[in-house]
Amino acid sequence: MNSKKRKAERAAVESPERLSSATTPPDEASEQPVPSIWLRRFASVLIVAFLAIVILGPLSNPIASRHLTAPMAAYVSPIHRALFLGHGYRFFAPNPGPSHLVQYKITRADGTQQEGTFPDRETIKPRLLYHRWFMLSETVYSEHAQTPSPREFERLNLSRLQQVKALNKGGRLVLARALEATRQREEEAYQRTLKRIDVLVRNIGQFLLEREGGEEIELTVVTRTLPFPAEVRQGADLDDERFLQYEANPVIGRFSKGNFAMAGPSSSANVEEVQP
Repeated sequence: MNSKKRKAERAAVESPERLSSATTPPDEASEQPVPSIWLRRFASVLIVAFLAIVILGPLSNPIASRHLTAPMAAYVSPIHRALFLGHGYRFFAPNPGPSHLVQYKITRADGTQQEGTFPDRETIKPRLLYHRWFMLSETVYSEHAQTPSPREFERLNLSRLQQVKALNKGGRLVLARALEATRQREEEAYQRTLKRIDVLVRNIGQFLLEREGGEEIELTVVTRTLPFPAEVRQGADLDDERFLQYEANPVIGRFSKGNFAMAGPSSSANVEEVQP
């Protein structure tokens, strides 16, 4: 009996945790805060919903399904905007090309001028907000710089009209009707594009004027070309101005604060819009 008692005491000294668990009543040992099954299910639903919202951003931008991802993204867009989740990475891969910047020159009431560029990695943070400004400058370029001027579009439109007349005169009526329908669709699409560009550029100008406290602003679109690998190995700075390429007519708009106050951002009264 004494030997058994000594063995038990020795085991207790060597492993106090074991003795504690052995002497703890069963009810106290099992009394741990375990969440209820309904709470765990609710947490699982929240986690799955959040992951779905995170994944929905890249799925809906820039190429969205008109019947699935686009409506879903529109429904959760407030969450995307609040958490900076409405972004996609397809633009950056697999072979990104030249980027585009929007430069602005603001004139204040005292005559002083301020120049700036967006997107600007030094001043725009967090990184996802910088991506949004980057997408905005790319949209300005693709919408404005790649859209023909009204004079050029009118020349193309007159050429189409002459083709339609020639087809009608030659008795090819079916082809003439098809070409005329195409011409009308292109003209309607061009007018919608001009309105979209007008709203986009004006809102940018108005926002920058209000943020910087200026009176007049001039907006310019610039292309940042990619340096060659050899230039990078030689220590070329990616921000070097020699990599900036200006279009023939880079100014995309000139606005004044007074025009916005009187006419609003969607009006064209007394505001000069420079077409490419």
